[in-house]
Amino acid sequence: MKRDLIADRHNNLPIDDEDSSAFMYVLTSIFIYLFVIVMAIVMAINSMAGNWEKDITGSLTVQIIPVEDAEKHIDTVKTLEQQNRVLQFMENVSGVKRVRVLTSQDIEKLMTPWLGNKVNISALPIPVLLDVSLKDNADINYDEVTRGLRQITPNASIDNHRLWLNRLLKFASSLKNTALTVLFMVAVICAFSIYYSTKTSLSINLSSIEILHIIGATDDYIAKQYAANYAKIGFFSGIIGLMVAVPCILLVGKYGISTGSGLINGAELKTSSWVIIMITPLFSLLYSTLTSYFTVRKSLEKMV
Repeated sequence: MKRDLIADRHNNLPIDDEDSSAFMYVLTSIFIYLFVIVMAIVMAINSMAGNWEKDITGSLTVQIIPVEDAEKHIDTVKTLEQQNRVLQFMENVSGVKRVRVLTSQDIEKLMTPWLGNKVNISALPIPVLLDVSLKDNADINYDEVTRGLRQITPNASIDNHRLWLNRLLKFASSLKNTALTVLFMVAVICAFSIYYSTKTSLSINLSSIEILHIIGATDDYIAKQYAANYAKIGFFSGIIGLMVAVPCILLVGKYGISTGSGLINGAELKTSSWVIIMITPLFSLLYSTLTSYFTVRKSLEKMV
């Protein structure tokens, strides 16, 4: 009789027809939706911080204040002379790969997001900017470079972006930690929901479980009944949550890129990130299966 029971295990407990199963489909779908969204945020923040560090640590900026004549007008000739001397000096610095003088169009492109299109940027007293690209793993002595620039002209200064980068990375880290906390809370609440739903179902089907025990069913067999049911709930709920979450991620990404902000553009999801997102239903299946299985096993052990 025990072998016949095991061969027909999917019909022994009426857990598929319970109202709690329908409730768990809805609840788990919501959890997976939140889980995918928050997970995408975490991976986007990681990508954004990595791009910040890669772009900023691989470059530095040299600015040259334009030379003014006695009437406080810009002396174009002397300013150009200082620019060429600084340019030549920076090209000879060890670890520098390329030095480029930003054109007025480049500066206008950089300033427009901050000042808008209605401001005449050419009329502003903007310094000459040199974009300096560094070699990989370049070891630059910034104090020595600063002293060299001061010998050429007191109007030149260097900015290695380190202070700004540290602030950005600290901000990104706080965002990521907050998102990870939310991710952990979603996973824990989901586990508790499955736990209490399973406990409720065990209470409802207590008489049937006792009969199964009498005719030879083991705790492992009953636990697998519940595990199979919650595996189905976890998988299909995972697909539903994923189908709702992905369009939201794409929509946010689209509007983020449309802002034209380089900082936000760095928050992109790589192929590996999308692979992780797409296998979320499998994680949901495994998570639901194991949670329900061990809940039933522990609960039945206490009944004995």
